[in-house]
Amino acid sequence: MPGGAQASHALVLTEDDWNVSMADSVVVPIYRSPESKPSLVFVALDDELRANCTRVQSLPHEFLGKTVRICSGEPWIRTRVGVRRFLDIDRRFETRPAPAPAAPRTDWWPRQNGIHFANNTSIGPDDKLYGVISDDDWNSLPETTYAAAVRLTSKTKSQRRRWEVPVAGGWVVTGDLYSVSYGRFEHKPPPSRYPSRLSDEESSQIAAKQKIALTLS
Repeated sequence: MPGGAQASHALVLTEDDWNVSMADSVVVPIYRSPESKPSLVFVALDDELRANCTRVQSLPHEFLGKTVRICSGEPWIRTRVGVRRFLDIDRRFETRPAPAPAAPRTDWWPRQNGIHFANNTSIGPDDKLYGVISDDDWNSLPETTYAAAVRLTSKTKSQRRRWEVPVAGGWVVTGDLYSVSYGRFEHKPPPSRYPSRLSDEESSQIAAKQKIALTLS
């Protein structure tokens, strides 16, 4: 993965309509880690390979090599379940109230649905607006250093319209997904001319389209 730990493989989640039309795909990075214990979000694909669902993110096709194999059966199902849980798809879709974290960290952390400027060198030198979608149980952990986020854009494009959700101040392209380091977030809310939060309804619509775009249904 560019700019982070070295993964041995990348498991492509996004549907083929997206993969053919766009220049990137949402992937789950896979690490060779035979000594590690599998979990809901750290899925064993075989005796050695682990899919880290907490690092699900968009990856430009230029970083993808040839297809090694097709992931199917139980490993494919478990990985999608792990991503669905990490992105809090079901609760966001149903707009159920989020429980408060049991023991949140004492320093700053990004709240789910909060919107912040962040710098992401993989998409350019300028700060962009991101809406946080990973749940606060994850975001608030003392050891957590990154959150899952979608980017807000001021323009709509016909090529990606079926994956867009209109939000206050622009659109979210639901198949664009980023793993944003806490060190790249601006802690303060954006200026008043920008939205400071995704509404529950906007987050629900994003979750609904992510289920389709990321084949999480």
